[in-house]
Amino acid sequence: MNNLQGAGFASEAHRSFGLDVCRTIACLLVVFGHMLGHSTPHPLLAGFAFLATFGVDLFFCLSGFLIGRILLKEAANWREQKIAGLTGFWYRRWMRTLPLYLFFFFVSLRFDWAGATTFAEQFHYLVFAQNFAWNMTDFYRLSWSLAVEEWFYYCFPLVMLLMIGFGANVRRAAMIVIALFMVVPFLARFELPIESLRYDDARYVVLYRLDAIGFGVLIAYLYTWHRPVFERLARFWYVPFAFAGALILMTRQGLPWTANSKLEQSLFFTCSAIFFAALIPAFFSLRASRSNVINHFVKYTSLISYSIYLGHIFAFILVISVLNRYGLYERVYLNPWLVYPVFIACVYALAHLTYTCVEKPFLALRDVNSVSKFKLLVGLSRFGSGK
Repeated sequence: MNNLQGAGFASEAHRSFGLDVCRTIACLLVVFGHMLGHSTPHPLLAGFAFLATFGVDLFFCLSGFLIGRILLKEAANWREQKIAGLTGFWYRRWMRTLPLYLFFFFVSLRFDWAGATTFAEQFHYLVFAQNFAWNMTDFYRLSWSLAVEEWFYYCFPLVMLLMIGFGANVRRAAMIVIALFMVVPFLARFELPIESLRYDDARYVVLYRLDAIGFGVLIAYLYTWHRPVFERLARFWYVPFAFAGALILMTRQGLPWTANSKLEQSLFFTCSAIFFAALIPAFFSLRASRSNVINHFVKYTSLISYSIYLGHIFAFILVISVLNRYGLYERVYLNPWLVYPVFIACVYALAHLTYTCVEKPFLALRDVNSVSKFKLLVGLSRFGSGK
């Protein structure tokens, strides 16, 4: 992958091993959480399926940090570039996320867990309108988190550009927008304007979850302009870790969903975002282990994590379908020690295939086009200056 740091391009050489660890943990928490809903695991083990929720929370915070760093760096040129800077950011993000999302959308029309459906019935998924401020159906259920991400990609830089247009510098504009993304979802959850929405489904609504990414951007803000605070968070990692552990234990006991207070329930989401975001500096400071096997596993899992996330349910469906076809369902599926390794192998095989055939070609196309645009801008700049 091409490396033009000044233009905001990333490369494999500049990947953070610690952030790869974070992405791997988040991804596998989701996979194992969903996998525990299958077969006949021990009740004690099955009780940890809820960890899938926290895997997504961790990824939201990580995404906010990663994309926040890019935005804060690129926004320094937005006063001159304006629309070009914004559309360039959208282009790179959408070339990264939309091709695989659309691929599995069309696969879902025929092979989704909820059953086959039609394009006409699910057209709104193409504009991420499936769960903006309302509960979504069971069709392509995994897409709820992608909708949160895409609305963040669209709204956050747009509002930030607006603030810059009103005369705010990048630092002030970023702080204003971060504050909005932390406060608005909290108030929306507290009010819960949709009567038909159960609160334990609120976690799947875009408007209610944007603060998780917003707190990740706050960590990027600290990294950019308050590095001592960022490094202090890394040193005292055990404090947010302890609080995050307490939240997980509370969830294990059924809280906050059994609480009657909307304030407590909304605060739970906020606290979850704060504590997981506060762990990002610790992950960032991690260095590769002495084991090459672990290092390769982490880097590879992180590399194909998007394919793993969107494809793992279909891998489960494929395995179950094959077991049924060959009369092995009761012998294999009902034994978790047999079916879980098969599930994991199929998840990685499918993820490798979709990464190679769908993600990678579009990433290569994105980077080639981005480099061409960058060279064109450099050439025009030199021409204009007479060099």
